[in-house]
Amino acid sequence: MKPVRLGIIGCGVMGSRHLSHAAECPAAELVAAADLIPERVQGAAQQYDITPYASGAELLRDDRVEAVVLAMPAGARTSLAFNALERGKHVLLEKPIASHATEVERMIALRGDRVAGCCSCRNTFTGHAQAAARCVESGALGDIRVVRVRALDSASRPPSGDPPPWRQSMSLNGGGILVNWSCYDLDYLMFITGWRLRPRALLARWWPVAEEMRAYVAPGSDADSHYIALAICEGGIVLSMERGEFSSAASDHAWEIIGTKGTLHMPMQRLKEIPDAVILDRCTPDQGLVSERIWEGGQETRQDQVLPDFLAAIQEGRPPRTSLERALIIQKITDAIYASSRSGASVSAQ
Repeated sequence: MKPVRLGIIGCGVMGSRHLSHAAECPAAELVAAADLIPERVQGAAQQYDITPYASGAELLRDDRVEAVVLAMPAGARTSLAFNALERGKHVLLEKPIASHATEVERMIALRGDRVAGCCSCRNTFTGHAQAAARCVESGALGDIRVVRVRALDSASRPPSGDPPPWRQSMSLNGGGILVNWSCYDLDYLMFITGWRLRPRALLARWWPVAEEMRAYVAPGSDADSHYIALAICEGGIVLSMERGEFSSAASDHAWEIIGTKGTLHMPMQRLKEIPDAVILDRCTPDQGLVSERIWEGGQETRQDQVLPDFLAAIQEGRPPRTSLERALIIQKITDAIYASSRSGASVSAQ
C-alpha cells in the first residue's frame, strides 16, 4: 500500500520516539515536524531530512501531510487536534486524550471519515496483554468480580534539578499522575476485559504531592500526586484504582482481575518488583490454590506498535486500537475521579 505522509508535532521525549518509529516504518513517509523550540525541530529536520516548522499550526497548513501525531501536553494539544481534524488530517494523539470528555466528543464530531486515536494503548500490544485477554475470553476466571490496579512509586531517588512544569498541572496537562499513567492502566485493563467495563457510580479522592516531597515537582504544581478510586460497573463488577508517585510508601504494583473461578495477575510494566509473567490462580476444594504461568516474559514490550497500527488503520479504513470512542470512556472515568474528589461524594461515571 502507498505510505501515509506523516507529520510530527512536538519533538520532545515522546515526539522523538514517534520520529524514530516513523522513520523505520514502511507504512509512513515522514515529511515534516514542528516544535516551538527551534533547536529541537532543526535537529529533527537534519536527522530525518524533513521540513521543519516553528509551530503546529504551520505544519497543518502543509497539504502534503495526510496524518499527524500530536506529541505535547494536553493543554496545548487539544486545539491542534480540532484544527487538524477540521483540515481533514488523520490524527494520533499522545495520552491523555484530552482534559475533559467534552473535548473528545467535539473531536468525534469533527472526525468525519478520518482516522483518529490515542497512544494510551501502548501496553495492549505486549505479549502479556494478549495472553491475559485470551485467558479472560476463555472463561477461565468465571464471572469477573474485581478489576484492580495499585501502583505506588516511592520517592527513592534524589529529585531532578528541573522537573517538567506540566507533569502535575491542571492547566498544562489536565491533571497529574491520574492522566499521566492511569490512562495506560485503564486502556490495558479495558483491552484485557474486552472493553466490557462500564462504570456507573464512582467515589474517589486525590492528594497533591506532600510538602516533604515538594522538590520532586515543579513550582506551582497543583494536580494529583496520589489518587484512589472505586467504581461500581455494569454487571456488578468493581473497578479499584490507585496510583501514586513520590510516595513515602514502598513501591507496590499489581494489576489483577478477580473472578469466581480464578484470579489473573498481570505485569503491565517491567519492574523488578513484578514477575515478568502472567499468572493464573485457581482454587479448588481438593487441591487448594494452584498457580499457573500462562505467559513467560523475556522478549518485546511492543510499545512501538502504536504508530504502525494507526497507519494500518488509515490504509485499511478501520478504527485504530484505541479509537476516540474508547478514549472517551477512559476520559469519562478520569473526569469522574476528579469530580468525586472535588465534591467528596460519589458521582456518575457515564
